[in-house]
Amino acid sequence: MGDNGGKRTPSMNLAVQLSMRVLAIGTALASMGLMITNREVASVYGIAFEAKYSDSSAFRYLVYADIAISAVTLFTLVWACLAVRRGGLVFALFFFDLLATLTAMSAFSAATSEGYIGKYGNTHAGWLPICGYVHGYCNRGTLSLAFSFASFLLLFILTVLSASAARHH
Repeated sequence: MGDNGGKRTPSMNLAVQLSMRVLAIGTALASMGLMITNREVASVYGIAFEAKYSDSSAFRYLVYADIAISAVTLFTLVWACLAVRRGGLVFALFFFDLLATLTAMSAFSAATSEGYIGKYGNTHAGWLPICGYVHGYCNRGTLSLAFSFASFLLLFILTVLSASAARHH
Protein backbone atom coordinates (compact mmCIF):
# COMPACT_ATOMS: atom_id res chain seq x y z
CA MET A 1 0.00 0.00 0.00
CA GLY A 2 2.51 2.59 -1.07
CA ASP A 3 5.81 3.27 0.58
CA ASN A 4 4.41 3.91 4.06
CA GLY A 5 3.73 0.23 4.80
CA GLY A 6 -0.07 0.57 4.93
CA LYS A 7 0.03 3.07 7.81
CA ARG A 8 -1.99 6.23 7.71
CA THR A 9 -0.02 9.42 7.42
CA PRO A 10 -0.94 12.53 9.43
CA SER A 11 -2.09 14.27 6.23
CA MET A 12 -4.35 11.30 5.36
CA ASN A 13 -5.81 11.38 8.88
CA LEU A 14 -6.33 15.12 8.54
CA ALA A 15 -8.17 14.70 5.23
CA VAL A 16 -10.47 12.07 6.76
CA GLN A 17 -11.07 14.24 9.84
CA LEU A 18 -11.79 17.36 7.82
CA SER A 19 -14.20 15.64 5.45
CA MET A 20 -16.06 13.96 8.32
CA ARG A 21 -16.29 17.27 10.19
CA VAL A 22 -17.70 19.03 7.12
CA LEU A 23 -20.26 16.21 6.72
CA ALA A 24 -21.18 16.43 10.43
CA ILE A 25 -21.73 20.19 10.11
CA GLY A 26 -23.81 19.66 6.97
CA THR A 27 -26.04 17.01 8.52
CA ALA A 28 -26.55 19.05 11.70
CA LEU A 29 -27.47 22.14 9.68
CA ALA A 30 -29.80 20.10 7.46
CA SER A 31 -31.52 18.71 10.55
CA MET A 32 -31.84 22.19 12.01
CA GLY A 33 -33.14 23.70 8.76
CA LEU A 34 -35.78 21.04 8.29
CA MET A 35 -36.97 21.35 11.87
CA ILE A 36 -37.08 25.16 11.91
CA THR A 37 -39.22 25.27 8.76
CA ASN A 38 -41.47 22.43 9.93
CA ARG A 39 -45.07 23.58 10.33
CA GLU A 40 -48.44 22.47 9.08
CA VAL A 41 -52.04 23.52 9.64
CA ALA A 42 -54.70 20.84 9.90
CA SER A 43 -58.39 20.64 10.71
CA VAL A 44 -59.75 18.04 13.11
CA TYR A 45 -63.53 17.87 13.46
CA GLY A 46 -63.75 21.38 12.04
CA ILE A 47 -61.22 22.83 14.47
CA ALA A 48 -58.02 24.14 12.87
CA PHE A 49 -54.72 23.65 14.67
CA GLU A 50 -51.13 24.35 13.73
CA ALA A 51 -48.30 21.91 14.32
CA LYS A 52 -44.90 23.61 14.54
CA TYR A 53 -41.56 22.65 15.99
CA SER A 54 -41.53 25.50 18.51
CA ASP A 55 -44.49 23.96 20.35
CA SER A 56 -42.20 21.15 21.54
CA SER A 57 -39.37 21.72 23.98
CA ALA A 58 -37.62 18.59 22.65
CA PHE A 59 -37.71 19.89 19.08
CA ARG A 60 -36.47 23.32 20.20
CA TYR A 61 -33.64 21.58 22.05
CA LEU A 62 -32.75 19.68 18.87
CA VAL A 63 -32.56 22.95 16.90
CA TYR A 64 -30.38 24.68 19.52
CA ALA A 65 -28.20 21.59 19.89
CA ASP A 66 -27.72 21.39 16.10
CA ILE A 67 -26.60 25.03 16.09
CA ALA A 68 -24.17 24.40 18.96
CA ILE A 69 -22.89 21.19 17.35
CA SER A 70 -22.27 23.01 14.07
CA ALA A 71 -20.37 25.79 15.85
CA VAL A 72 -18.24 23.42 17.93
CA THR A 73 -17.52 21.20 14.93
CA LEU A 74 -16.53 24.23 12.86
CA PHE A 75 -14.18 25.22 15.70
CA THR A 76 -12.70 21.71 15.80
CA LEU A 77 -12.28 21.80 12.04
CA VAL A 78 -9.68 24.54 12.54
CA TRP A 79 -8.39 22.89 15.72
CA ALA A 80 -7.74 19.62 13.85
CA CYS A 81 -5.45 21.45 11.42
CA LEU A 82 -3.47 22.85 14.35
CA ALA A 83 -3.40 19.50 16.17
CA VAL A 84 -1.57 17.87 13.26
CA ARG A 85 1.25 20.36 13.71
CA ARG A 86 1.21 20.41 17.52
CA GLY A 87 0.60 17.08 19.21
CA GLY A 88 -0.41 18.59 22.56
CA LEU A 89 -3.69 19.88 21.13
CA VAL A 90 -5.05 16.41 20.37
CA PHE A 91 -6.60 15.81 23.80
CA ALA A 92 -8.57 19.07 23.55
CA LEU A 93 -9.82 17.92 20.15
CA PHE A 94 -11.01 14.67 21.74
CA PHE A 95 -12.75 16.63 24.52
CA PHE A 96 -14.68 18.87 22.09
CA ASP A 97 -15.58 15.88 19.90
CA LEU A 98 -16.91 14.04 22.95
CA LEU A 99 -18.90 17.10 24.02
CA ALA A 100 -20.48 17.46 20.57
CA THR A 101 -21.22 13.72 20.39
CA LEU A 102 -22.97 13.67 23.76
CA THR A 103 -24.98 16.78 22.87
CA ALA A 104 -26.03 15.22 19.56
CA MET A 105 -27.04 11.98 21.27
CA SER A 106 -29.13 13.69 23.95
CA ALA A 107 -30.88 16.03 21.49
CA PHE A 108 -31.62 13.20 19.05
CA SER A 109 -32.97 11.02 21.86
CA ALA A 110 -35.23 13.73 23.25
CA ALA A 111 -36.62 14.65 19.82
CA THR A 112 -37.10 11.00 18.86
CA SER A 113 -39.18 10.34 21.97
CA GLU A 114 -41.34 13.37 21.15
CA GLY A 115 -41.73 12.15 17.58
CA TYR A 116 -42.72 8.70 18.81
CA ILE A 117 -45.51 10.22 20.90
CA GLY A 118 -46.64 12.29 17.92
CA LYS A 119 -46.77 9.21 15.70
CA TYR A 120 -48.15 6.60 18.11
CA GLY A 121 -49.54 8.60 21.03
CA ASN A 122 -49.58 7.36 24.61
CA THR A 123 -52.83 5.69 25.58
CA HIS A 124 -51.88 5.52 29.27
CA ALA A 125 -51.49 9.30 29.43
CA GLY A 126 -54.41 9.97 27.08
CA TRP A 127 -52.23 11.52 24.35
CA LEU A 128 -53.51 10.86 20.87
CA PRO A 129 -51.27 10.49 17.83
CA ILE A 130 -51.27 13.53 15.53
CA CYS A 131 -49.36 12.24 12.51
CA GLY A 132 -52.61 11.03 10.94
CA TYR A 133 -53.65 14.69 10.64
CA VAL A 134 -50.32 16.39 9.82
CA HIS A 135 -48.51 13.99 7.48
CA GLY A 136 -46.10 16.57 6.06
CA TYR A 137 -45.12 17.78 9.52
CA CYS A 138 -44.32 14.26 10.68
CA ASN A 139 -42.44 13.38 7.49
CA ARG A 140 -40.24 16.49 7.74
CA GLY A 141 -39.67 15.77 11.43
CA THR A 142 -38.61 12.21 10.60
CA LEU A 143 -36.21 13.47 7.93
CA SER A 144 -34.78 15.98 10.39
CA LEU A 145 -34.24 13.18 12.90
CA ALA A 146 -32.50 11.07 10.24
CA PHE A 147 -30.05 13.90 9.56
CA SER A 148 -29.58 14.36 13.29
CA PHE A 149 -28.77 10.67 13.70
CA ALA A 150 -26.29 10.84 10.80
CA SER A 151 -24.63 13.79 12.52
CA PHE A 152 -24.41 11.80 15.75
CA LEU A 153 -22.82 8.82 13.96
CA LEU A 154 -20.23 11.02 12.27
CA LEU A 155 -19.40 12.71 15.56
CA PHE A 156 -19.14 9.35 17.31
CA ILE A 157 -16.64 8.12 14.72
CA LEU A 158 -14.70 11.38 15.04
CA THR A 159 -14.60 10.93 18.81
CA VAL A 160 -13.17 7.44 18.43
CA LEU A 161 -10.58 8.72 15.95
CA SER A 162 -9.55 11.63 18.15
CA ALA A 163 -9.41 9.37 21.23
CA SER A 164 -7.11 7.04 19.35
CA ALA A 165 -4.93 9.94 18.24
CA ALA A 166 -4.81 11.34 21.81
CA ARG A 167 -3.75 7.94 23.13
CA HIS A 168 -0.80 7.86 20.73
CA HIS A 169 0.45 11.34 21.66
